[in-house]
Amino acid sequence: MAKSPYIHVYAKISPEPNTGCWIWTGAISDTGYGNASVVIDGKRKTKNIPRLMYQLEKGPIKPGLIIDHLCRNRWCVNPDHLEPVTYRENNMRGLGPQILAERNLIKTHCPQGHPYTGDNLYLYRGRKGRIWRGCRVCREG
Repeated sequence: MAKSPYIHVYAKISPEPNTGCWIWTGAISDTGYGNASVVIDGKRKTKNIPRLMYQLEKGPIKPGLIIDHLCRNRWCVNPDHLEPVTYRENNMRGLGPQILAERNLIKTHCPQGHPYTGDNLYLYRGRKGRIWRGCRVCREG
């Protein structure tokens, strides 16, 4: 249920019928997320709308957690599409690790310029079981 300082926030939400997203039609911050200025206890504060909507509809967010958009839509403020997670978990769910892995796979040479081919290439298993490429020249130094 909307609380009095937040009634104008609900007026800036437009439900999207195909995805179930609640699209924020108000101001967008430099980081691409909805924000709004609200007056609480006589003081004007700028609030992150996805975080605010989660708190209004679902309850408090534990300290240190941030909001992850399960629908991958930054403008969505549907609390059912939002989940409080750690910063690390949010990054791991995003495209960052996938992009980094793809970027590393296309590298043909080690940072010192030795080729990742033939006898110079060796493979090893990392701590989490992933296979990594290494440069034999640099390893044997």
